[in-house]
Amino acid sequence: MTTEAFTPARRRLSLLAVNLCVLGVGIGIGALVPLMALRMAGQGIDAAVIGLNAAMFPLAVLVIGPVLPRLLARLGSLRSLYLGLSVTALSVLLLPVLPGLAAWFCLRFLGGAAASIQWVISETWLNIIATDRDRGRIMGLYASVLAAGFAIGPLIIGAVGVAGWLPFLLVALAIALAAVPIAFAGDLVPDMPAHAPGALGAVIRFQPLVMACGLGGGLMDFALFAFLPIYGLGHGLSQESAVLILSLFIGGNVLLQIPIGWIADHTSRRATLLAVILVTLLGAVLLPLAIDAGWWLYPLLVIWGGTTFAVYTLALGLLGDRFPPAQLAAANVALVMVYQVGSVIGPTLSGTAIDLTGPEGLVVVVGVAAVALLIAFLRIGKPAPRRH
Repeated sequence: MTTEAFTPARRRLSLLAVNLCVLGVGIGIGALVPLMALRMAGQGIDAAVIGLNAAMFPLAVLVIGPVLPRLLARLGSLRSLYLGLSVTALSVLLLPVLPGLAAWFCLRFLGGAAASIQWVISETWLNIIATDRDRGRIMGLYASVLAAGFAIGPLIIGAVGVAGWLPFLLVALAIALAAVPIAFAGDLVPDMPAHAPGALGAVIRFQPLVMACGLGGGLMDFALFAFLPIYGLGHGLSQESAVLILSLFIGGNVLLQIPIGWIADHTSRRATLLAVILVTLLGAVLLPLAIDAGWWLYPLLVIWGGTTFAVYTLALGLLGDRFPPAQLAAANVALVMVYQVGSVIGPTLSGTAIDLTGPEGLVVVVGVAAVALLIAFLRIGKPAPRRH
């Protein structure tokens, strides 16, 4: 269905359907990341190997990204979503059945490839429905819903632990239930724009700052998702407290994405982007000082979490500003792919840095990434004209 045919009520229902789907997937993925990290750490597996295993998810998205538009065209949005959610849930259920390290690498790869279908469709769906007046808020709401899922997921693992089948069953159930609102969406799903052959490289060249934000955001997000609990353990926190600091970090994503989106809509997305990059860098500097400073740690994690994830949220808004609907699918695939490049690099670099230098290797990697983003903003931050 074309968005021109949407009444305001149907537009709201369409946004509700996609965000409820995003929430279910967010809960599942948010639980799976610390579940696998803590389970592997409990078996004495090196942090570098844990990081490589976490990187299988984004690596899979990179591999499947170029063929996603053809898959969507062949199956249609709804059937593609059902396929992606089903395979993702199945890959999680197989993890305790096939507990060998090689099998875990393969299953994390399979799950990442399947989950990328929901990711690309959801973000393209939202950018098509959004207008220039409310794009920041819609993307902020999406990021908040996704972050809420990411925050709930670790709490589930903290409550049920990492042993046995139960945590894997709960992760798979959350992902499977994400299909329920889509089943009721029907004609509320907008038509996905066509993908022009060879467009991915052109998109990256056309918007280098947006793509740099995707790269840096992916590096920082996945490094912190994978290793914040390990960082806490390295500073003497209990397993429950180590999971809690990840939930507080992700809780900042939930609380701050909509306010940051509102600020971007009413001021300047570029100026807002510069502010969140600076605060993200400051958080990396302050974390080693605050980790043993009692309650000061908690607001730091909340603010840091909100600004770190907002790098990608604001990149999405800038993408929608610069590309017309007909090119959004190709543009979104390009952004997702560079985000996943960062997501592969982040856990790998962080795991190696932790093995070499101790837990502070994590904040060094994140801090260097934030400095690189700041340099990119200052050197290539001039916006390109809107495409027609």
